[in-house]
Amino acid sequence: MRRHTVPPIPVNALERGFAVLECFAAAGTPLGNGDVAAATGIPRPTAYRLISTLVALGQLRPCPDSDKYELAAGVVRLAQSFLGKIDARRWVRPHLVTLAEACNASAFLALRDGKDVLVVEAARARSAVAYLGADVGTRMSLATSALGRAWLAGVDAPTRDAVLAELQAGGHLAGHPELAPRLDAALRKARRVGYAVSLGEWQADTNAAAVPIRVPSGEVLSLNCGSPSFLTHPDKLRDVVIPRLLEAAAAFAADVGGLSGSELMAWQDAQAAAAPAPLSPASSKQGRRRSPPQGDTHGDPLSR
Repeated sequence: MRRHTVPPIPVNALERGFAVLECFAAAGTPLGNGDVAAATGIPRPTAYRLISTLVALGQLRPCPDSDKYELAAGVVRLAQSFLGKIDARRWVRPHLVTLAEACNASAFLALRDGKDVLVVEAARARSAVAYLGADVGTRMSLATSALGRAWLAGVDAPTRDAVLAELQAGGHLAGHPELAPRLDAALRKARRVGYAVSLGEWQADTNAAAVPIRVPSGEVLSLNCGSPSFLTHPDKLRDVVIPRLLEAAAAFAADVGGLSGSELMAWQDAQAAAAPAPLSPASSKQGRRRSPPQGDTHGDPLSR
């Protein structure tokens, strides 16, 4: 007998606990009970109890010089468990370091996480001026960052359409009428040239380019290079950064047996062309006919 599946009922307290952790992660600075309550909309007494529980679990810790709290080592253990399973990080590290030094910039590897991409590996040039305010764990917008646009360009069309629909439904595009056409143009260009660009769109005064990479598991990652715009102006991005970025992405893809850039786009196009076309309503009706009863072959021309 088939068991009927029932949609799980969300655990409100658990949702609120994760909302508190997300609040601390987004803030990047110590927060007090009132700060958390104001940011999350959780009543202050409830926020206090949640914070106390997270402190007891080792996910938060009190600051020694104030009545505020900050993330503790417990979240690091969770992150290490997640990051340790991403084999690509080990292979991409030398390519990121070489790329960052060659371009006097920052270089990141990211994967999709909801409406964002999540940086899972990072490298920077030794020059302090090349610093870009992002690191492992930083989230960047799918719609405005070079990493996000490269990911969208690198996935198959059905996946891309579904994610764009999610962004639209979630208000990430609807609230910005000028963003949707810009994103569409950026993705069309990225599909054509094999890389995506963001000029001050994710973060003001930051320019970057990114390349999508498909690893053998089928997952699409993004590799980028960028820095403050006064250091990486559009001409440098085009003439210096992008050629080296494409080389680094191709070398990384070769190391892991994957595809990157234009090669990935061509493969995606070939896969789409090879897929059987859906039947039209007319042909579907013509193709449907009642099967003859067992033993009666007069209605089946293949049996004659």
